[in-house]
Amino acid sequence: MSDPALVKVKPKFLRGDRAEFPAEAKALGHHGTAVVEFVIDAAGAVSSATLRTSTGSSILDKAALTTANTARFTPARDSGGNAIPLKFVTGYEFYQSKSHVPGGGLVHYTCDAFTREMDWWDAQHPDRTKKDSRDQLETMLVGFRLMFQPGGAMAGGVDGIRKKSAEHDAAWSAVRKDCRANPADLFVDHFDMRDMLIRLSKVAAGQRN
Repeated sequence: MSDPALVKVKPKFLRGDRAEFPAEAKALGHHGTAVVEFVIDAAGAVSSATLRTSTGSSILDKAALTTANTARFTPARDSGGNAIPLKFVTGYEFYQSKSHVPGGGLVHYTCDAFTREMDWWDAQHPDRTKKDSRDQLETMLVGFRLMFQPGGAMAGGVDGIRKKSAEHDAAWSAVRKDCRANPADLFVDHFDMRDMLIRLSKVAAGQRN
């Protein structure tokens, strides 16, 4: 394995499959980010792909590893122009609340998908007092509330954080209850920051397009 300090020309991605979200995993509510470590060899092919961080789902972990092995790169090169192997780490995301398809993502996220994903997440992380007990979606929404909502952390300091955290807990409990009772509805239609989420989704879609 080459010392990264020897690399003068970094590898460049050429081609490879997109990580597809297996239907079986969606049906079970599995979601998360799989972090994969692999070696880009002197020919630009992937070798020795291993899982560094699991999603908690063997289905998704397998999909990530399979995808990683399809990638091809220009190889790393040293100062003499010689192709050298190099270790590389990347993450593969599996979230129904996100989408690379224009018009997809959070504004089309159904209550049914949300409920299944949160139920599965709770089974994996039963202790809500731990730092990592919130999944990516909940963490993102807490951040939005603190940053963008009036009276948030920027306006109220520690008291603002406490107030907005309490607001989040109440809103999160409410949306989970409402979505469980209305599985065909959209998540955003039962969340208290609906309008803001729709605006942010439109901005994100514009950036992708």
